[in-house]
Amino acid sequence: MTPAPAPPRRSGIRRRMIAAFLGLAVVPFAAALSILFFVARHDVVEVRSSALTGHALMLADLLSSRIAWLAQAAAGLAGVPEVRDHVARTGALPPGWESTVRRLMPEVETVAVEPPDVGRAGLRVEGRRLLVRVPVTTIEGRAAATLRVEANLDRVRRVVDWYRGTVGRAVLVDAGGERLAGDAEVPVPPDLGAKGWTRYEAGGTEYVVGSAPVSLGGGQEAAWTVMAVEPLSELLAPFYRVVGQLVLLLGVLAAAVVVLAWRLADGFVRPLLKIRDGAEIVSRVNLGHRIEIHTDDELEDVADAFNRMADSLSRSYRELEARVADTTRTLQEERNRLATVLRAMREGVVLANTAGEVVLMNPRARVALERGPGAGIGARLGRILPEDRAAFYVRRVRRRWEEGREAQEEVVFPLEQGGVLRGTMSGVPGPGGELSGFLLVFRETALDPEERRADETLLQMPELLKGPVATSQALLEALGRHPDMRPEQRQRFLEGLAEEVRRMAERVRAAEEAAALQAGARWEMVPTDPLGLLGEAVGLVPGAYVNLKDPDGPVPRVLVEPFLWVASLAAALRWLGERTTGWSPVEASIEVSEEAVLTVLRVAAEDGFSPEELEGVEVRARGEPAVRLGDAVRRNRGELWIRTGEGGMREVCFGLERASRRAEEDARPGILDDQPEFYDFDLFLPRPALEGPDLLATPLGDLEVVVFDTETTGLEPSKGDRVVSLSAVRIRGGKLVAGSQFHTLVNPGRPIPEASTAFHGLSDADVADAPSFAEVLPRFHEFVGKAVLVAHNAAFDKKFLDLGAREAGLPLLENPILDTLFLSYGVHKDLEGHNLDAIAQRLGVAIEGRHTSLGDARATAEIFLKLIPLLESRGVRTLGEAKAFCDRMLLLRWQSSRF
Repeated sequence: MTPAPAPPRRSGIRRRMIAAFLGLAVVPFAAALSILFFVARHDVVEVRSSALTGHALMLADLLSSRIAWLAQAAAGLAGVPEVRDHVARTGALPPGWESTVRRLMPEVETVAVEPPDVGRAGLRVEGRRLLVRVPVTTIEGRAAATLRVEANLDRVRRVVDWYRGTVGRAVLVDAGGERLAGDAEVPVPPDLGAKGWTRYEAGGTEYVVGSAPVSLGGGQEAAWTVMAVEPLSELLAPFYRVVGQLVLLLGVLAAAVVVLAWRLADGFVRPLLKIRDGAEIVSRVNLGHRIEIHTDDELEDVADAFNRMADSLSRSYRELEARVADTTRTLQEERNRLATVLRAMREGVVLANTAGEVVLMNPRARVALERGPGAGIGARLGRILPEDRAAFYVRRVRRRWEEGREAQEEVVFPLEQGGVLRGTMSGVPGPGGELSGFLLVFRETALDPEERRADETLLQMPELLKGPVATSQALLEALGRHPDMRPEQRQRFLEGLAEEVRRMAERVRAAEEAAALQAGARWEMVPTDPLGLLGEAVGLVPGAYVNLKDPDGPVPRVLVEPFLWVASLAAALRWLGERTTGWSPVEASIEVSEEAVLTVLRVAAEDGFSPEELEGVEVRARGEPAVRLGDAVRRNRGELWIRTGEGGMREVCFGLERASRRAEEDARPGILDDQPEFYDFDLFLPRPALEGPDLLATPLGDLEVVVFDTETTGLEPSKGDRVVSLSAVRIRGGKLVAGSQFHTLVNPGRPIPEASTAFHGLSDADVADAPSFAEVLPRFHEFVGKAVLVAHNAAFDKKFLDLGAREAGLPLLENPILDTLFLSYGVHKDLEGHNLDAIAQRLGVAIEGRHTSLGDARATAEIFLKLIPLLESRGVRTLGEAKAFCDRMLLLRWQSSRF
């Protein structure tokens, strides 16, 4: 069921466009206004404060001039001849002058004449009074008296009280800070300061004050200070009104921008919504629906491109339906053929999932493994096969898969009714390359009645012969008890009887060994790592105190039936663990000789071990009858004995023959970066001898193409690195040709470094028996024929091929060549990553067997097929155009790599 789509975000683009317009138009204006606000506010405070200081200076000058006028009037009065003569004669003012002075100067309260030596002449303020002393001199210049004029300054201070300036309110204070006049609501600043302006806070309100001293003249220190004071809030009120108007204007501008942006966004979003709705209809309801948009801009191009995509999708869907129908028919045919093959197969086939549950069985397997109800589909492998043995093989296959090797194991299963099942168990890959199950293919080796009777007779033979042997030994003892027999007769009788007993004992041993060998001949012996088998055996004995020693050198493989050998070693470890002294561990090691490989279990034991007791240890496995340890060892063509080692240690030795060297082609995918890019500027040059006009004009989809890849010993062919694997696949008619592939290992004639083995998984042992490059290249030439070559980073692989051809004295491969590296770079040069992994991920190509030459060749072929329609949309349709395209991209790629 298709999940419901998320609800559309209808106004997302509108919001983004409105935000963009606001960011472009309103935000800069708001930022400038904010900056202007702080700068202008500071300037306004400066200007208005300076204005307050100016007003204070004006009032101070007004008061100073009035005081100076009073002083000048007093001096003028003292200089009047009449007043001067009269004062000189009588020591008093002429009659009527005092009233005249008061009438002319209302501030004057008293006018008096004092002796010349009383007080100092000049101007002085005493409290709220102004005292002016002026000397009165005679005509001769002699001091006759002092004229003292006292003025009440209330009238002078009224100038401050009457002040109603445009800026601030005036206050008059004396030197002690006492308010003399002015607005009583205005607080007096704590620090009068000098002339100028300052700020202070009182009662939670901040004020700005401009002050100026009232000069008394004559260099006297000012006794009064005039201040023009205004609250900062009132001072900035006009400024804030202007700012409010600007903010209002900004809001109007923002609203206008929002409306404009909304209208523009609406004109842009409506076509997009049409495209979205049309896309939903095409994707969910109707592939034939098309989008109708007429905007004469890029949006109409988008709609046209979408319609073209829908046309292509519709065609692809019809083609897909046809292919699905064809594939369904083909699958049905294949299914029928597979069912027929499975029914007709002489081998049994069992398919199980990773949980070990059977999901498929052919009739042959049903007959061979019929073990009552519940033994069919859905049963566990341990239900239809010996449980421990099945689990053992499953573990080995899973481990080989996880290690990246070929996940296949030769298996042997004994049957309850006699006989064995021989075959292979393989890992089954899932759709993503993961392990998805196990495939068991086997053939039953059953015993006919005659063979079974022969086996039973052969097995019984040792027991049948033991009686006569014992009787012969008794006769010997009886003859020894009759000394009256003639010596020479007795001696001949004894020698003959002893010889017969010796021959009979030899036959008993031969029959016993033959019985074990005949039983073991039906078990598959496979080359196996004895150190790994020993490790598996230790793992089957939980709680065992085993010290597994590392071998001194390389350990060759041995011929063995793995499960029975591991079970035998585990049984011996359990048996030895019960006989060790104290906490002494069982020391396990591998010893190698020219002919055999020994597995040695070394223990410190108080009592000696009996070989008969050791051979009689039972090897048990669920689902199988118990086997004596000696029989299990002989079934593997091995030997078992006990010896005394250094320090009195008891050593149990298991001997096996060495296996012959056998090449194993294990695909072990490496995980490493691609090889570096090579630039061969002659790679795409015209080759008139091989590239005729017809070939160059052939469309890419009609070419016969061979896509190849190599694995090498390293990345530097000039320093001796050579090819270790060469693979190729064929494309014909725009499709991969199934079954037409070339794959071979190559003996490079030099050791493969471990770092390179980590790349591609190929070691010296893998290529030891492989053909040389001189043997491989002619076969590769024959496979390629006249086809066009394609490779990824082709210059790298071509360089190795050409170098090997020159060394072998063989002709070079001169076929036309294309490089998917440069084709991808030309198609998607704005995208990052043009190695094989990146391109495959971008184009949806799954790589199976990365860093194997065959896996990379197949992936490169699929990439090339997916690039063809992308190249055609860019005007690259033929081989000639593709070669020229590669040549241009080679130069561009090289130039970009230089910077």
